[in-house]
Amino acid sequence: MLSLQDKTDLSLPDAASTASDPLGLTPPKADNRKRFLRFSLSHEHDALLPLEHIIEVMQLPRKDILPVPDMPRCILGICSWQGEILWLVDLNHLVGCKSLYQQTHLSKTSSAVVVRHNGITLGLVVEKVIDIDLLDDSTVHMDSSLYPSKLEPFAVGHYLQPDGILLSVSAIVNASQLHAHSEPL
Repeated sequence: MLSLQDKTDLSLPDAASTASDPLGLTPPKADNRKRFLRFSLSHEHDALLPLEHIIEVMQLPRKDILPVPDMPRCILGICSWQGEILWLVDLNHLVGCKSLYQQTHLSKTSSAVVVRHNGITLGLVVEKVIDIDLLDDSTVHMDSSLYPSKLEPFAVGHYLQPDGILLSVSAIVNASQLHAHSEPL
């Protein structure tokens, strides 16, 4: 049986602390990490896109790409995707790197990263998808000297550990090269 002296050890947390945590434990630190898709950009750099804008990553045989005449060179063509027409963009060429089709080592199958921003859906054809990273927003470096100047219009920042250039889906979708023709993508 408990005596009155032992009762102090059984005291309950005050009402303010039980409102946030019924066990009276210290709340965990805020998690600022986000998920990013890591892929190769022209064999020179790893690039990252926020997973929140990615709908799908798919293998795309070159034979399934239907070229469209009179389009900017960075637009590879179209393909059928979920019963719709999907415009395919050579991301390397768009950001000023060597085009995928100028590379001799290009395989018969590429990876297409399907992104959506403000109602526009595009297939970004990349060399190779590597992995999904969980990175802290507070560790991104905004210093543009950390990546090539040709990437500046598309880069948001740079992660040093692990090394990767963070690209803006908005800047890619709104790139002037993609809207230089008469029909909207």
